[in-house]
Amino acid sequence: MRIIIPIFAIVFCGLSVVESLNCQECLTDNDVYCVNQTSYRNCLKSGPFGSVLNCPEGTVCTNSDEVCVPSSEVTGTIEDVCGTSGGNGCATCSSENYACVSQNQFARCSKQVLVDSNIYNCNADEICNSEALRNYNNICVPSCAADFLDLKATCSNSEYTTTTTAAPPTVTPSTEDKENACSKAGEKLGLASNAITYFFTIYEADTTCHTYLYCQTSDSKWETVYFFCPQTKPYYDSTKKVCVETKPTGCS
Repeated sequence: MRIIIPIFAIVFCGLSVVESLNCQECLTDNDVYCVNQTSYRNCLKSGPFGSVLNCPEGTVCTNSDEVCVPSSEVTGTIEDVCGTSGGNGCATCSSENYACVSQNQFARCSKQVLVDSNIYNCNADEICNSEALRNYNNICVPSCAADFLDLKATCSNSEYTTTTTAAPPTVTPSTEDKENACSKAGEKLGLASNAITYFFTIYEADTTCHTYLYCQTSDSKWETVYFFCPQTKPYYDSTKKVCVETKPTGCS
């Protein structure tokens, strides 16, 4: 009893203070969505947006404000969010032909590039572990064997989300185009020209509804940010003011 109770207390206390940082989820620490061990997207309103950005060579995606941190500096509170101690990260290709992309899904690698057009599922009672492919020639490991071998799923996310973003318009709007669009939207909302306000609005020149604008004005001057909706919710709904899965009426 003298041995069991202290160990139990340590484990319990550890679980109570450690916050889980999941690959392919927006991190509250730095508003970043780690796509895999070496790339990321930015987050807004708890959802990823924009293009996939690659970390510089030798760095990994972390919960740090700097986002990409050298592997040697991943200690303490800074975590390699999509990485593993074995060196094979989530949705990251190494020398093997396959890589785990979720707790029980994997995809093919081609010349160390993930081919995510086809995602394969392990059996219901199996986890995906990239190191198991190298050591045991099988990337899907039965839960009972994983417990015996002390293996954990390479990825923390329950389902893979593609890294592809919705196709942007052929021409990115100019600063003047964005300011005019915000001014027009402000007029529709009945805002005074000298009002201090901000809002999101659809970019009407993009009839596909894949894009939208953040508009902020002060003293009749507009500050704008141009956004793309993600592949999973590719259409901006001007009524709900969010990106949605189903194409709204009037979008081409």
